[in-house]
Amino acid sequence: MAFVILSARTLAKSKTRTLSVRFFLGLATSALLLALGLGMLIGWLWRPTLLEPIESVAEQAVSDQDAPEVVAAQDGRLLVERVGELSGRLVQLELEAQSLAARLGAAREFQERMQGSEQVEGGRVAKTQPGSPSGGPMLEPLPEAGQSDAEVIPSDPMQDESTQGGVAVPIDPGAGAVPDVAATLLRIQDDADRLSTLLAGLDAATTSLSLAHMSFPGRTPVSGFRMTSTFGNRTDPFRGRLAFHSGVDFPAPSGTPIHASAGGRVIYAGYRREYGHTVEIDHGAGLVTRYAHASRLLVSRGMAVMPGQEIARVGNSGRSTGPHLHFEILRDGRFVDPAVYLARF
Repeated sequence: MAFVILSARTLAKSKTRTLSVRFFLGLATSALLLALGLGMLIGWLWRPTLLEPIESVAEQAVSDQDAPEVVAAQDGRLLVERVGELSGRLVQLELEAQSLAARLGAAREFQERMQGSEQVEGGRVAKTQPGSPSGGPMLEPLPEAGQSDAEVIPSDPMQDESTQGGVAVPIDPGAGAVPDVAATLLRIQDDADRLSTLLAGLDAATTSLSLAHMSFPGRTPVSGFRMTSTFGNRTDPFRGRLAFHSGVDFPAPSGTPIHASAGGRVIYAGYRREYGHTVEIDHGAGLVTRYAHASRLLVSRGMAVMPGQEIARVGNSGRSTGPHLHFEILRDGRFVDPAVYLARF
């Protein structure tokens, strides 16, 4: 079968063309394939826009279905993180408590040593080893018994503190029931806060006691040498008559280190006629220590010194019969027996 097409042209002869059916089938097939290809191309280009509403609806459905599980997982992670934070904080508080326990033990020991008083008895006689170096100012002897004022140790700063302590943990009325993890964590946090506050208070009290311990003149100023002349009335080594010995004497070779009996600030470092080269240290609370007859001074006025710090060297300067340290303690301007303080360390 064939199709005949008649063509009429101007200025030309008519021409007859014959087209077969196979040609038309090929043309139709090509058009169909072209249409299909064009449709696939359009579909591929427009797919995200066309499918976006459908995918959004599907994702929303899945999200709504899994929402409780997602929230639960997030809450679980938050609880684990919070438990970790609280555990770390409790460990830190435990370490602080252990450190405070050690400091409180030392403070308690110091407190026990502070019990009592350094009452000066009127007419007290000093014990002096014959032939030992001595000296110091010529002072009037102590009055008869009953005529001198008592000197007492400062009150213990901890005496008004309650002996009870610990963390105030609230009673849980729902004991035995299934615990609420979040509420339990909040209670633990509150307990940790209270414990932290308690430890801070104890730390402040312990620090106060530590400062008192550092400023208490109970450390022997000359190591390795014993006391040979005590506090009280004795025969003056120069005039041979009864006089008051206002401190204690430690005989030692010249150049032997002299150490601060407590921490404080140097208020005098120089030469006094009867005391010779002298250092005086203010320890606060009205307490002052005096170190006399030195051969050399290692500190100057205004310097802060630590307990046990070397401040001078033993000598024989001033009113002295030989190399030794004359050590005095004054409280509120009055002489007190250094042996009472030294016996507490």
